[in-house]
Amino acid sequence: MINYSSPLRSITLLVGALLLSACQESAPEAMLKDYAARMGNVLETEIELELDQAVLAILVFPVKRERLVATTELREGLWDVLDFRQCDMLHLISERNSSLGKVMAPSQKMRYELRFVSALQNCYQTLEAIEEPDETQQAFQERLESIYQTKLANLPIEVWNGIYGSDEISHHFKLGKPPLPIESISYGSPQNALEKLSELAALSDSESITLPDWLNEIETHYEALHRSELGAGLLVSLSMMTHTLDRTAKAIETRLARKPFCFEGHQPPRATILSNVFQKYYAGEVQPYMAIIQREGNRWFGLHDAMIKRLPAPSAMQDYRLQVLALESESSMWGKWVRARERHTKAWQKILGQCNMMPGSNSTPE
Repeated sequence: MINYSSPLRSITLLVGALLLSACQESAPEAMLKDYAARMGNVLETEIELELDQAVLAILVFPVKRERLVATTELREGLWDVLDFRQCDMLHLISERNSSLGKVMAPSQKMRYELRFVSALQNCYQTLEAIEEPDETQQAFQERLESIYQTKLANLPIEVWNGIYGSDEISHHFKLGKPPLPIESISYGSPQNALEKLSELAALSDSESITLPDWLNEIETHYEALHRSELGAGLLVSLSMMTHTLDRTAKAIETRLARKPFCFEGHQPPRATILSNVFQKYYAGEVQPYMAIIQREGNRWFGLHDAMIKRLPAPSAMQDYRLQVLALESESSMWGKWVRARERHTKAWQKILGQCNMMPGSNSTPE
């Protein structure tokens, strides 16, 4: 793993973050509590939020041993390293057999295997171009075919281990981080990093390997994931927002089931307060934050969902995808967010419609 910061600095930052979080709640948390309290007042119904419990319910990212997949080793009889002089691959083989090569980080092992398969592909094409190969060349070509097929079959596993077996991706999912800030900031670096890794996932099961020109700078993308709190922050934000929308929608539904908020042709004084809460606190504060979650989440969840479905994920990660990341599953975190958002929207439409105060209408509260 690349050491992006000193251990002492990391410990200092961690202690500082824990102390800070213990002393004050985050701005998103305060905003959601304020919104729920104001809605509770206007509905004359207490809306009890349990945001801490909602965050604690987030499924923990599987540990490394549950994320790694074993690869198939080459049969010893296939190797005769000197034959690879014909394809100028000795330097690549020695790179893997060096002391550093034997302790490669998952990202570097993945990069090596991609380069190796590409080199084997080129080597095979070189041998095929020989019009009258001798017996040695023919024998090497047969061995090369077996090596190439084994390596090619292993490549999706190597890419899987390189992405989801890395410490950087584990750090990106590590809980205990604050939610995304209310301010709309750029998450281009970690999102772009995931898109680059998604390119490798697609490349891993291709019949022909063409290495991307950015492969040698792959560690910069892992560093972007390591330094960003987008992943964990998004999970926390999504959990808190889903919880708040569900509880608020339930309060609106319960209030309207008990008796109408507005009767036909009459708007009570509380309708003015309801309209103010909608305009100032829901449309003015909550909705912009929902837009951040939707924009960043749709991209982030979608990339992970697609990669895990495409690559040979072990059972622990398949379960994690279904419960957390899957875009099209009603039981995943993202699916629950979509349902809560729709439920909350319909609840607002019902109560505003009852009071003839739907946005765009000409009516105003009396």
